[in-house]
Amino acid sequence: MSKIRSSQLFCILVLCGAWSVICIPSMNESGQILGTIAGCLLQILFCLPMLALAKRQGSFEKLIQSQKWLGMLYIIFFLLWGAQSFIQLWEVSPPQLLPYSSKIAGGILIILTCLYTSSVGLKATARCAPFMIALFIISVIILILGAWKRIDISRIAFTRTGFWDSITIYNNLSCELMIAWVLLDRVKGRRNLAINSYLLTKAGFCILILFLSITVGGRLTELTGYPFFMLTTLSQPLQGQRADALYILVFVMLYIMHITIQTGIIGHLSEFLFPAFSKYTAPVSLLFMLLLAWLADSNIMQSITTISLPVLAFLVPLLLRMKQFSKSIHKEQSQHEAF
Repeated sequence: MSKIRSSQLFCILVLCGAWSVICIPSMNESGQILGTIAGCLLQILFCLPMLALAKRQGSFEKLIQSQKWLGMLYIIFFLLWGAQSFIQLWEVSPPQLLPYSSKIAGGILIILTCLYTSSVGLKATARCAPFMIALFIISVIILILGAWKRIDISRIAFTRTGFWDSITIYNNLSCELMIAWVLLDRVKGRRNLAINSYLLTKAGFCILILFLSITVGGRLTELTGYPFFMLTTLSQPLQGQRADALYILVFVMLYIMHITIQTGIIGHLSEFLFPAFSKYTAPVSLLFMLLLAWLADSNIMQSITTISLPVLAFLVPLLLRMKQFSKSIHKEQSQHEAF
């Protein structure tokens, strides 16, 4: 895989992060706004080792080349994450996208699209990301314009309800940090700025959806597990033309990007671990994700990814950074003793 720009990394992370925000359930408590802010600050703290390693080239790639078993753990993580994404598609999708009468047919069409986009490679996906984020920004602007007249600030009651739960949910649905860590060595430009900007942008989008869900949807958001589409139904900027088709298009776009990046990351890792089979990783990994989504228990997969996320995205970079720091100190001491 060749280099990608830091702006492309930012777009990839934001698009995947937006999908995670849509999949956050029960967004109807004002305490969740403060919990989201706290979760974002916690993630910035956790990213410090990763950001420190961003100044050095070859940190992650050298690690998996020397410790191939660790590279396999990363592949397993992305397979489980992809399987969870298929389960989320089935649970979160509105009836307009996957109607009960043809739910399987709609799912097959989306899977076939994911298979095609996965085959084009991670580099091509990174090039498309800026155009996709432009459409995403347009949809957010339309969402705000449609909800503007319905906002009722009096519905916000600042309480602690949902604060700790939102921190946990927000951090558990932040697997995009793994994407940033794996692609760190392949990014040229201001990598630290890209990661920090992504963290702040995702938190801003999550706070926006929370704010609109509370002030526009009110008690209606309590009637649905995933209130994003309830909000898009209430937020219609034009009286004679509904915007549901745009939101569904953006939803499918975010999901396809989500799966494409996961299969692309697996292919990127396979170039180091199994170079002879790297050409076939996209369809094979997609098949494994589908099998896991069908056969494995979703709660078990969620528990595994929840536990492994801080280990693989925070603890491993921290240990690697400490190792590099100790080597630099030892080198300075050796030079000092030589003089």
